[in-house]
Amino acid sequence: MTKIPLIKPDLPAFETVQEPFREILENGKITNFGKYVTAFEQEAGDYLGTQVVTTSSGTMGLILTLQALGLTPGQKVILPSFTFMATAQAVLFAGGVPVFAECEDDLTLSPADVATLLAQHEDVAMVMPVHTYGLPCRVDEIQTIVDQAAGRRCRHIAVLYDAAHAFGSALNNRRVGGFGSAEVFSLSVTKVLVSVEGGMVSSRDPEVIRRIRKMRNYGIEDNYDAHWRGVNSKMSEFHAIIGLYNLRHLDARLEERQTKARYFLDHIQQQTTFETLPWNSNVRHTFKDFTVLVPEAGATQRDAVIQFLKERGVETRPYFFPPVHEQTYFRRFADRPLPRTEALSRRVITLPFYTSITSEEMDYVVEALVDAERQLL
Repeated sequence: MTKIPLIKPDLPAFETVQEPFREILENGKITNFGKYVTAFEQEAGDYLGTQVVTTSSGTMGLILTLQALGLTPGQKVILPSFTFMATAQAVLFAGGVPVFAECEDDLTLSPADVATLLAQHEDVAMVMPVHTYGLPCRVDEIQTIVDQAAGRRCRHIAVLYDAAHAFGSALNNRRVGGFGSAEVFSLSVTKVLVSVEGGMVSSRDPEVIRRIRKMRNYGIEDNYDAHWRGVNSKMSEFHAIIGLYNLRHLDARLEERQTKARYFLDHIQQQTTFETLPWNSNVRHTFKDFTVLVPEAGATQRDAVIQFLKERGVETRPYFFPPVHEQTYFRRFADRPLPRTEALSRRVITLPFYTSITSEEMDYVVEALVDAERQLL
């Protein structure tokens, strides 16, 4: 039986990284902001046109950035419920209170619901949209709504983007990384830019970056004198070597992913009734996850379709179900239903997709979807 995994990470061949690995193993300079972390940050900042700082994970990047932007215990943060739970976990670990918002039909944060929540909650300190699957959300609409609310309150409301999926994404030729007060990327093995584990914070505000540089090292300014709250969330030289190699190959990989995603979308649209998500011509999309929707009439059969595909050797996930406001730990913060989020989350199926996927593999997945539709929907 043909087996197609959900992902295959983009990793360098060993011979391409063995010399820098040998170098740091022999000199012992494997952490504490060595030359490879420094080079990785410099080249990533040049790529994004911003200042950046690396962290041990995207989640740690979110926690530190929330705090660096001034979040204080008990303050509210608006975020979509349709996201990976790390987005909400970061808010709690940073001391905030999550306020869950609806998504749009493209599964990114709803600006209209952000406006509603800002009107209802006078004590919102921040808004944290997510570039879902690597699709840039409605950044201009969100910023306008937040700025208007901030003007009415006569105080700043920060916009912090969870850009975990979106290193390399762009909207109208503006690269993700420079929107809002800051953006936070994940560089874990499921992402398009991989450092195995790691995160990166990007901002046009040098003070935000300066603070996080200290906070990721216990808040130390100099001579073991802590000026900031902080923890150990440094990136190692090993991870930076992998990240640096992959960054230098990123644009070629993204172009390949655009071509393959278009092929996949066209064949799914032509041969099945599974719904694909919007992808406008002004967007460069990482397709960190390639997600489709079971037809609305067949929503109750979503899990049966997943099982059918599994039996055909096709690995899938329901990303993201359940939505965060329905998860056991976060239900205490769910003060209202989110009907669009709830309905769409019950229809999502994330299909195999990776840079090296072949047309034959995509054809096999489409054939399995056709068969699943014929038998189950």
